Amino acid sequence: MAYFWTYPGPGFGFWWIFPLSFGGLWLLTFGLLIWRFGGWGHRGWSADAGAVLRERFARGEIDADEYDERRRVLEGRS
Repeated sequence: MAYFWTYPGPGFGFWWIFPLSFGGLWLLTFGLLIWRFGGWGHRGWSADAGAVLRERFARGEIDADEYDERRRVLEGRS
């Protein structure tokens, strides 16, 4: 008895599973590559802590004493 999704003769009746699964695998691969290297997966990681500290000092958010103290902490000196 042949079902509506199988070929009524001999052979592999579920042939359509392979193109769908391989197509989905390619979509997943390209999606991960775009997510990783396209800028969506690593926002904010490129900021250097020293650069942020210098910008805050230049804008006047912190004073010279606080800048020196935080710079020493970033450099590993106490």
